[in-house]
Amino acid sequence: MRVLVTGGAGFIGSHVADHLLERGHEVAVVDDLSTGQREKVPEGAHFYERDVRSGCREGFEEFRPEALCHHAAQMDVRRSVAEPAFDADVNVLGTIRLL
Repeated sequence: MRVLVTGGAGFIGSHVADHLLERGHEVAVVDDLSTGQREKVPEGAHFYERDVRSGCREGFEEFRPEALCHHAAQMDVRRSVAEPAFDADVNVLGTIRLL
């Protein structure tokens, strides 16, 4: 199965991507690297440096995933309190754009 993992350069997303690869799935990772690290993207995964707020059209059109595993998020509580509109843009609208 081809699986697109958003946030795949972060702690949880990279482990999910690695697990999927170990199980024989083809994996693409989308991450804007704002908090994730390129080194965490598992070897063998396709990589798209994109923000989920863009909808990741390139990743969907080129990779043609059969499943989406969404782990990209703005997760800093202090920032969500200080900038609630930014938090909602990433976490709510980013998810809607992916869908």
